[in-house]
Amino acid sequence: MGFFSKHKTDEDQATGQTIPGVVEGKSSESTLDPLRDEQLSLEERNEEEVQYHPDTVTENAHDGIQKAEAVTLVWPRWAVYATYAWIWVCFFMLALQQGTTTLFNAAAYADFSAAPQLTTASILGTIIGGVIKLPIAKILNIWGRAEGFILFVGVYEVGMIVLAASDGPNGYAAGYVLYWIGYDAIYLILDVFVADTSGLRNRAFAFAFVTTPFICTAFTSPLLAQAFLNHVTWRWGYGAFCIIMFAIFMPLAGVFKYYQLKAEKLGVIKNDRSGRTALQSLGHYFHEFDIIGCFLLMAAFVLFLLPFSLNTNGKAQYSSASFIAMIIVGVLLFPVFAIWEKYFARVHFIRWELFRQRTVLGACCLSAVVYFSFYCWDVYYYNFVLVVYDLSYSDAGYMTQIYNIGSCFWGVVFGLWVRYTKHFKYTCLFFGLPIMMLGAGLMIYFRGQDHGIGYLVMCQIFIAFGGGTLVNGEDMAVMAAADREGVPMMLSLIYLFASLGGAVGYAVSAAIYDNTFPEALRKALPASAKADWQSIYLGGYTLQLTYPVDSPIRQAINHAWGQSQRNGSIAATCLLVLGFPAIAVWKNYNVDKKQNKGNVL
Repeated sequence: MGFFSKHKTDEDQATGQTIPGVVEGKSSESTLDPLRDEQLSLEERNEEEVQYHPDTVTENAHDGIQKAEAVTLVWPRWAVYATYAWIWVCFFMLALQQGTTTLFNAAAYADFSAAPQLTTASILGTIIGGVIKLPIAKILNIWGRAEGFILFVGVYEVGMIVLAASDGPNGYAAGYVLYWIGYDAIYLILDVFVADTSGLRNRAFAFAFVTTPFICTAFTSPLLAQAFLNHVTWRWGYGAFCIIMFAIFMPLAGVFKYYQLKAEKLGVIKNDRSGRTALQSLGHYFHEFDIIGCFLLMAAFVLFLLPFSLNTNGKAQYSSASFIAMIIVGVLLFPVFAIWEKYFARVHFIRWELFRQRTVLGACCLSAVVYFSFYCWDVYYYNFVLVVYDLSYSDAGYMTQIYNIGSCFWGVVFGLWVRYTKHFKYTCLFFGLPIMMLGAGLMIYFRGQDHGIGYLVMCQIFIAFGGGTLVNGEDMAVMAAADREGVPMMLSLIYLFASLGGAVGYAVSAAIYDNTFPEALRKALPASAKADWQSIYLGGYTLQLTYPVDSPIRQAINHAWGQSQRNGSIAATCLLVLGFPAIAVWKNYNVDKKQNKGNVL
């Protein structure tokens, strides 16, 4: 449904006439009808604001929103393109650095004798990094994009400094949690920068464009990490990136602060002091950030997600008291949060007007379903291809990167398609989801030693093209349904539901493996080796690779891996069926609208 379609005749829509009272490129003197304004959706009210007042910041908007608008109102066109080029560099370096942490962590595990604190820190860092994006969105709206960026670059830097300087597992664990919180926050804020500086029609392409660095860092990051380990140590790896990343991120923050200050000098935005005392400011921000609501929601998600991750890593069992207690308390905190928001909160942590929209709910559900489905087969995929196809470690690593490379490449194609067609819903519904289901479904048949590895690559390409469509499509869905203020929170919600689906997917994958692989192995092993099934199972791929490729024992191991992947692929394919209603409830948005003021892409 196109913008203003309720208020235009068919002829108006065909000829592209503007709203009466709006002069293109100029601010209208007309005053909006309050009654009519209440009847419009959030995105329609936002677009009217852009149409009627294109040269001024939005009145009564949060400071962070006004600062972002002021920047785009005063910077020249060349600054937009230069900023995008530097955002691409930031994403490239962020992907390059993050890719090195796999080998750095392995080296640290060896130095600290694989202390359990490191695994726990990895779990906590991933979960907290996903959940904390919700309050980050509030910070960006209330304080400002550049201010939030500088704050979390600081957290990211402190985390890497602690990692580099740690002399034991406890220090390393603390640094790793800080590092992941900073990393996830920076990734979100860079996405918000892109959303702030692009029109809705070009945004799918812009989002895809800035993820293209992951195509090349998939191969270069391991090489760089290995070079550090060969010539110095993992500590120097983190230390070097502390300096490099600071030098990369600060120019971007400087650009936004420079044009923000320029806007203040030109009178586009006012930097008035609040007149509040320190105590009054504390109370003001306590309510503005809805600290209690924020705490309740974060605690609910952490307590709900943590047990599944701990179970996947063997640190908690489904029957244990700690697992059950955390799940129960986490689930109960969700209604407590709802009650607090409805009856007690002065400022709502998540705007109900946004969250209740069917497009937002459907996109969040799709995000959870896609990641749930993906991790049903992906968790043990590296081990599977390494053993069954007898690949080298590097070749197995390349097999795991097919999705990243394919989805990033196809995301650009999808972005161009959205720009041309001005719609995305039916592309996701009739192409993205079916081709992902096709890839997962074909893996049921083509996984295992009975078929060539080329068929598996084909399945991965199908899944990658589906992922490149759906991940970008769900981002577009929540942003098209939101106004300017709601975009950061909507992106945070999408990422949070992805974390939710991923955590449950990890747990389901582990359960499938634990209940399929040992039994299949016992049945397939020759009689002379049946007594060794447990040592083969617990020995992992390191032991399994020691058996000759054509030996009966290796054939039994390959069969067990094939059965495990088969069940994971079946679960993934079945889960994707839930994506159809999740997409079907979306509005068919026409993205041919600006959404933002000023000079944008």
